[in-house]
Amino acid sequence: MDQELVTYLDRRFSELKSELKSEITLGLRAEIVASASETRRHFDVVADRLMDKIQLVGEGVIGVDQKLDRFRGEVAEEFRRVDRRLLRLEARAIG
Repeated sequence: MDQELVTYLDRRFSELKSELKSEITLGLRAEIVASASETRRHFDVVADRLMDKIQLVGEGVIGVDQKLDRFRGEVAEEFRRVDRRLLRLEARAIG
């Protein structure tokens, strides 16, 4: 081959390689940015769902606490009744 042709082809291949590298780099960067944006949107949706579920759990805990407080009050009242009955029985047994 002619040296001039070899030099021309080397230069063209080098230019082509550089252009392809630039285009691939730009494409990859755009794809990474798009992927990051999509991942962020997905994360935001997941985070919102988790916050909703956490809120529901919190409301459930509040409901259970309220039921427990009512139960505690009912049990305390029942114990007071039992205590009064026992005191009456003791009074009858003693007196």
